[in-house]
Amino acid sequence: MIAAFDCDGTLIKGDATRHLLLACRGSLGLGLQLLRLMPELLAWRLGRRSTAAVKEALVNQALKATPLAVRQTVLERLEQDLVHQLRPQAVARLRWHQQQGHRCLIVSASPEYLIAPLARHLDVECIGTGCTDPLLVAADHPFRLTTANCKGPEKLRRLEQHLGYLPPPEQLEAYGDSRGDRELLLASGRPHWRSFTATPVAYRETGSGRWLIPAVAVVLLSLAGVGLLKLEPAARIQLAQACITLVRWLPALYGLLALSYLGRYLRWRLLLGSCSIGTWSWPDLLGWFRGFALTATPGKLGELSRVQELHEGLGYPRLPLLHAFAAERLCDVGAVMIWLAVLLPGSLPVDGVGRWLVPIALISMLMVSLLWRRLVRPWRRWRKHLPQGAMLRACVPALLASLAFWGCEGLLLWLLVQALAPTDIKATTAIGITLLSGTAGMASSLPAGLGVNEAATVLLLGQQGIPASIALPIAVVRRLITPWSVVAVAAALAVLPMAGQVQPRQDT
Repeated sequence: MIAAFDCDGTLIKGDATRHLLLACRGSLGLGLQLLRLMPELLAWRLGRRSTAAVKEALVNQALKATPLAVRQTVLERLEQDLVHQLRPQAVARLRWHQQQGHRCLIVSASPEYLIAPLARHLDVECIGTGCTDPLLVAADHPFRLTTANCKGPEKLRRLEQHLGYLPPPEQLEAYGDSRGDRELLLASGRPHWRSFTATPVAYRETGSGRWLIPAVAVVLLSLAGVGLLKLEPAARIQLAQACITLVRWLPALYGLLALSYLGRYLRWRLLLGSCSIGTWSWPDLLGWFRGFALTATPGKLGELSRVQELHEGLGYPRLPLLHAFAAERLCDVGAVMIWLAVLLPGSLPVDGVGRWLVPIALISMLMVSLLWRRLVRPWRRWRKHLPQGAMLRACVPALLASLAFWGCEGLLLWLLVQALAPTDIKATTAIGITLLSGTAGMASSLPAGLGVNEAATVLLLGQQGIPASIALPIAVVRRLITPWSVVAVAAALAVLPMAGQVQPRQDT
C-alpha cells in the first residue's frame, strides 16, 4: 500500500514557500513585494503565467533582498518552523500507515529543498519541485525551479517516476486539500479530501484563489492606513472632527457613490450586452463589483481580476471580457478629457497653464509623427485586444454613462465642501478638481495615487480660498469614501461564492 500525503495545507498548516518568504522579508516586506509583482500576479490569475513562474519570481526576489547570513539562518530554522506547523491529526494518520508497514511519501509542489528536512524528520520519502540551492542565489545566479511544478497531473507523473510504476487505485491512499491534489486523489481508491479519518472522502471542486483578491486588497488598505498614521497629530484631530460632523451627511454621500457605481455597472452591461454576454443579475453584478477590490492598483490593472472571476464563475468567454475592460478604460480617458476640456477654460484656476496647452499639444503631435513607424508595430500587435464591431459601437453610450458617473464623483467633493468649508465652490469646479487630482494620482503610479491625489486636492481647494487645515480633512474623507471604502466592501464580497458558479479548470 502507498500512502501519498500533500504537504502544504495537508501535513502542515499554511505553505512552506510562504513560511520562507515571511521569514526572509517579514509581513510588511512581503506585502510590498506582492505590490511590485502585481503584473505577475494578475497575469497568473488570467492564466497567462504559470504558478511555477510566479513562485520562482516571488522566491527569487525575496532571497536576493535577504543577506546571505540571514538567509542561512532562515533556512536552518525552517525545518523547526515547519515541524511546529504539523497538523496532529495528519501526523497521527501518517504514523498509523507506518505501523501498518505502508510506504509513505510526501508529494508536494513546494521546492524539495525546503521540505526534504521535514520528510527526514517524519521518516518518509519526499517528492517535490526541484530547485537550485537558495544559498547560492545572487545577481548572476537567480533562483530557478529545475523541474515542472509538482501539482495536478505532474504529481501523478512524478509519483510514477519515483516508484517506477503507477499504483493501481486499490493500492494508493492519498491525502490532499487543494485543486493541485485533484489528479492524485482521483487516482486513489481511498482518497482523503481534507480529512484524516479512516473513512475515505472524495475530492470536491471548490472556487480557486478566493482569498488572493481579498489578501491583496488588505495590503492596499493597509497602505492607506499607514498614510493616515503619517498625518500630523493636529491633522488627525481635524480629520476626526470632520468625520463626526459628516455623520448626518453619510446617506447623501454614499447615495451619490451608489449612483456613480450604478452608472459604472450600466456601462459594463452596455458593453457586454452588445456581444450578448450575460444579463442583469446578482451573480453578474457580484462578479463585476468584486474587481473593485483591486481598483487601487496602479492604472487600475487590478480590475482585470474580474475577467477571471466571470470567466471561471459564470463561464463568460475571456476575449470579450478583456475587450470590455479595455473599452472601460478608453471611456474613462475620453470622459475625463471631455470634462476637463469643458471645465478648464472657465471654472478652474490653472494659473497660466492654459497658454501652454497648445504648445504641448503641438510638440506631442510632432513626437508622435517622428515615432510613428515605431508605434505602428506595437499597435498592430495590441489592437486585437481592443473592442471591435458591436462593442466598439456600444462605446458611444458607454462614454455618455462615463461622463455621468464621473460627474457624480465630482459632486461628492462638492457636498464635502458644503458640509465642512466656510467657502462655497461651484459644482463644476468640484468636478474639475476631482478629475485633475485623480489624473495627478494616476500619473504617480502609486496605489490609488496615495498622497499625490490628496495633495493635489488640497492645493486646488486652496486656490478656491479654502484653508489647508480644512482642505486636508475634505481630501482625506473623500478618499476614504472612494476608493478605500469601495475596496473594503469589494474585498469582503470577494470571499463569497458566486451563485451559479461553474467548475473551475485545473491550473497547472
